[in-house]
Amino acid sequence: RVRRANYVYGSAKAGLDGFCSGLADALHGSSVRLLLVRPGFVIGRMTEGMSPAPFSSTPEQVAEATVRALRRGRGSVWVPRILKPVFMGMKMLPQSMWRRLPR
Repeated sequence: RVRRANYVYGSAKAGLDGFCSGLADALHGSSVRLLLVRPGFVIGRMTEGMSPAPFSSTPEQVAEATVRALRRGRGSVWVPRILKPVFMGMKMLPQSMWRRLPR
């Protein structure tokens, strides 16, 4: 779900996520593998000066999770793992409740 504070960036990420999911389906059965990495807030140059969000990660943590997922043959990986149930729960919130959440 896209947040109002950065809906352009969030929309781009959501679009890329959808594209990768479709591409993975199109490539199913071929020898090509696709790994969709879903990081949350990553502490780095792009986020310098911003307050870290809950469940933030470092580039090193994202890299480690990516390598681990590749070795295990996964199709997607959330970094950190706790984000998967968090975002699944957020998807189920009604729009009226979603709008009341802090930016």
